[in-house]
Amino acid sequence: MDLYKEKLFSATTDSSPAVRAVWMGTAGLYVSDGETGFFIDPFVSRYGLLKVICGFSLPPMKPEIQDWIQKVGGENAQAVIVSHSHYDHALDAPFFAEKTGAVLVGSASTIQIGRGAGLPEKQMRVVQPGEHYAIGRFEITFIKSRHSKAVLGRIPWPGEITNPLIQPAAASDYRLGETFVIHVSHPKGSFVHMGSAGFIEGMFAGMKADTIFLSIAGREDTRELLRQSAASLQSKQIIPIHFDNFFQPLDKEMSFLLGADLPEFIQTTAAFNPDMVVRTLPIGQTTVLLPFRKPLE
Repeated sequence: MDLYKEKLFSATTDSSPAVRAVWMGTAGLYVSDGETGFFIDPFVSRYGLLKVICGFSLPPMKPEIQDWIQKVGGENAQAVIVSHSHYDHALDAPFFAEKTGAVLVGSASTIQIGRGAGLPEKQMRVVQPGEHYAIGRFEITFIKSRHSKAVLGRIPWPGEITNPLIQPAAASDYRLGETFVIHVSHPKGSFVHMGSAGFIEGMFAGMKADTIFLSIAGREDTRELLRQSAASLQSKQIIPIHFDNFFQPLDKEMSFLLGADLPEFIQTTAAFNPDMVVRTLPIGQTTVLLPFRKPLE
């Protein structure tokens, strides 16, 4: 069985307003309700593993950034939100903001990346854990989290970016900074974006979300991750992200990131709670996110 294509969902026939999302690979999303759109962790400048681990400078691939803005319909995006400042979440973010006029929103470290890219101060906003940010009919809440121990039992590239990060820069220059989980509310429903498989116990206390975009690369224990995230939020569906091989170009056929083990995640989730729907999205395809719709039987 092809687990990546296991779930089929009803096609969009309802013309009433809905919240739609495009998965851009890794932890990247474009979200829109037809009036307001925003990016989360957009990352399309993909470089091979050797260049990353050997410390090569990684220039943003501006033609690919422009292509993806057009592909997802994000020319009028109002925000580019960054969950943490690692290169596979933040390298391209200022340039998505530059090309769309959107506000770059994230930690103090993320804003230093924006400064290094030449974004004006008025086009950037630092947020703190617990802060709310409203755009259109969306209300976005930034929840303090932690990054998973994704590389050899350690959190990769910890620390802060304290000065403007001039691009191009090496992957290791993109220090972690603050780690956020992003909760998004809308009249049609709510969802959570977890850009890393790490968590702080009890961080979702009192919160709910219909859907959770859950990074599964580098997870330490699948059942505990589910308990602290989807189960705590009483989510109706889980959409795994950050399991694709981001060391290859997006125009190549998708392959799985070494160690991400999507089949194990799906199987463990089914055993943990058979009522939890695990939905996988094709990269680059627009899908109705809210209101939540059950899969076809």
